[in-house]
Amino acid sequence: MSLAALSQAIASTPNPVVSTDLFDTVLLRDHTTETQRLAKAARRAGVLLGVDPDVVVKLRWTCHDSAYRAVAMERPGGEATLQAICRTMASAMGLDDRAAAVLLDTEVSVDIEHLRANRRLTAVLRRARTAGARVVAVSDTYYSGRELRRILNAVVGDAPIDAVYSSADLGRTKHAGGIFDLVAEAEAVPVSRILHVGDDHPADVVRARAASWVPIHLPRGGAYRAVATTGRVLGMPSRLRRLR
Repeated sequence: MSLAALSQAIASTPNPVVSTDLFDTVLLRDHTTETQRLAKAARRAGVLLGVDPDVVVKLRWTCHDSAYRAVAMERPGGEATLQAICRTMASAMGLDDRAAAVLLDTEVSVDIEHLRANRRLTAVLRRARTAGARVVAVSDTYYSGRELRRILNAVVGDAPIDAVYSSADLGRTKHAGGIFDLVAEAEAVPVSRILHVGDDHPADVVRARAASWVPIHLPRGGAYRAVATTGRVLGMPSRLRRLR
């Protein structure tokens, strides 16, 4: 669906709440992979902490995988948090909460370096907000709402977003579907008035529609998807090594 169609949907909905995904929707990643970004952050943090960077890289993935395995077993449909991952990493290295803060800060900083604003979409959201719509963000991520605000401020600047809902904070995700009811309850509006825009078809369209929200699919371009898929395939050997 085009941005013109999104604008039309906003205009035709009385008193809408416009919900948007963040990553690859408002915040556009470059062609680096998650493996590359996390390794870069871990190495940088290792230097700052005086720890062998290779050790930090391996530990980052060990703690990442352990955190998500725990979520799958203990609270299916939930979400891990970057804060908990960084605290576990610091503890494993015999360091304190200050080191955990360095790990978290470095990871957020590196992510910011690989993001740019979707200026065309933010312009649509800004016009909608000026016209009286409420604009919120709903993101499946291990970042907290506070961390997402930091990223938005750095990449977008004055983002036209009234509230940020993070799966890390709420303990429910778009992919499992549980976050939609929590956001609708927090916003206290009929679900038929909530328009949700995002790039991920299963989460942002199928799950949103199942929650009776009005989904608007805004995928990244074909060239980006092809390069991203290639990057994931090339990154599979390192991923498999981590899981051994």
